[in-house]
Amino acid sequence: MKLGFYLLAVVASIITLMIGLNKGFLWLAFFAITPYLLTLFLLKISTHNTAIITAKTVTVFVVLVGLYFLLDMTYMEKKLGDKFSFLFMPIWQWTMLLVSGSVVYLSNAKESSSYDEFL
Repeated sequence: MKLGFYLLAVVASIITLMIGLNKGFLWLAFFAITPYLLTLFLLKISTHNTAIITAKTVTVFVVLVGLYFLLDMTYMEKKLGDKFSFLFMPIWQWTMLLVSGSVVYLSNAKESSSYDEFL
């Protein structure tokens, strides 16, 4: 069931990498695909139902919003420098992934048990 989300993150990283290599920003392109690699990792480690739902939602949001702003800043806005999109979008995505990654981690840590077992 996670296969579609894996493919979404891989396609987004390939698109980002190809845009970066096309513009000549080799190191910034590799920096720009790191959030998509982290979404793949979050999908892989999620085992609890809450963690899986959170990882899938975060993957869709990071991919769609990240690609939208990357394409918008690279091709639509000619006044902005192309390097800004490869620098600031991953920073925004990393911030979001740190918060949601902690939710996935903590959701995996909890067990589906009753309250009485903790007493």
